[in-house]
Amino acid sequence: MSAETESVKRRVGETWRPVDLTAVMAAGYEPPAPVACMVTGSEFGLFYAGRVNAVFGDSGGGKSWVALWSIKEAIENGHHAVLVDYEDHPAAAVLRLEALGCDRAKVLEYLIYIQPQERWSAASELNLIEGLAGREVSIAVIDSTGEGMALDGVNPNADDEVARWFRGAARTLAALGAAVVLIDHAPKMKAEGRNVDFAIGSQRKRAAINGAAYYLEVMSAPSRDQDGSFKLVTRKCRFGHRKHGTVACVVEMKNEEDGGIDFMMKQPDPSASATFRPTWVMQKMSEWLQQMGQPVSWRQAREAPVGKQGGKGKRQVVDVALAVLRDEGYITWPKGGQIEHVRGYCEAKDPRHTPRESSDAEAVEPF
Repeated sequence: MSAETESVKRRVGETWRPVDLTAVMAAGYEPPAPVACMVTGSEFGLFYAGRVNAVFGDSGGGKSWVALWSIKEAIENGHHAVLVDYEDHPAAAVLRLEALGCDRAKVLEYLIYIQPQERWSAASELNLIEGLAGREVSIAVIDSTGEGMALDGVNPNADDEVARWFRGAARTLAALGAAVVLIDHAPKMKAEGRNVDFAIGSQRKRAAINGAAYYLEVMSAPSRDQDGSFKLVTRKCRFGHRKHGTVACVVEMKNEEDGGIDFMMKQPDPSASATFRPTWVMQKMSEWLQQMGQPVSWRQAREAPVGKQGGKGKRQVVDVALAVLRDEGYITWPKGGQIEHVRGYCEAKDPRHTPRESSDAEAVEPF
């Protein structure tokens, strides 16, 4: 029996021993920073090593591409990467990584592909640890959370079952030092809108994320025939390197003639935060969208009863309000799609609210 297997057996009950805080804080302890999957223009990556992170959003939006891009980064840095794939075929992962520009020989050398067909168990843990022994794993993707829970017979709305599931493969991989990335789905639309602060199912999912979590908002869904664009909105960052609701990165995917994909992940232009923010119109639009209870078209939103006066001036201010609400995660507004309310905006709680006298009061009057 290997040393790794023996260590798993000895681990039972060990966590109830007192922690040596002196050892923990020795040699100038520094809080961790997200270093996996670096973002162009930022000093930080998206994901924390040795912790459980998540990317969630609607189907077909690009979540798996973000995960594969993080795997590509690891492989090109000479590190092993784990892909626990509940949904696809091994060849699909290899071909997608090649499309992103990864050399096949390196993929075959550094990608550790796992395709579970049975429930997680003590034997699964031993097999996983033994299979990774001697390999430096920097990233571990689980695609997807929903399929993994289904295979394990977990009710995604049951807190205790969800918590137990996270203590399985996800925490095991994190304990080995990998930045674990869970791919998950966003809640479906309801009459009163939807909350995309966390993935679908039990809120224990959000509590179990001890790294960072991002909501993937689609502007244009990627496909073989269409370039894709989307952004990752911060929904949790355990050590505060990114604030809740801020855009961590914007992604552009362009199909190339040779079948490859030009994948660009960069930090948003910081000058965008200096854009005029008509906060009182933003609140009125947020309230109106919430009252509507369903997605609306851009044309409907421009005609919303948010003021006494109409015309071009009003519509321009509404356009700006909608753009800021979208950029700050209060609404979703895919390119060419409908506007959907996500969470309420309150001007009084916004430290960057625009004073009324400095806004375009002549174009739009309040209720």
